[in-house]
Amino acid sequence: MLTIRQSTKQYQVSVSILQDWSRWYYKTRLLKYFRPNPSLLMEPTIDQLKQQLAAAQAQLAQEKLKTTALETMISVAEKQLNIEIRKKYGSKQSRS
Repeated sequence: MLTIRQSTKQYQVSVSILQDWSRWYYKTRLLKYFRPNPSLLMEPTIDQLKQQLAAAQAQLAQEKLKTTALETMISVAEKQLNIEIRKKYGSKQSRS
């Protein structure tokens, strides 16, 4: 790697020509690697946000139903088997 001063001396060109070369190289060779993804730069529209909100609400409703079903299943199992399944907070675990 050369500094600007070393490059101008070695290639016997002015700083402005060196800058022109640099701009040309960036535009023709490197720019394709540094172009940002336009979809990442765009902010979501209101419709997209509404869709995301609806999807999140639907997922929340599903999780609530699942939780209710599991709690009901545990309650039924506790009654039928006559054992405590739920953990009691604050009590010590029994040693086996």
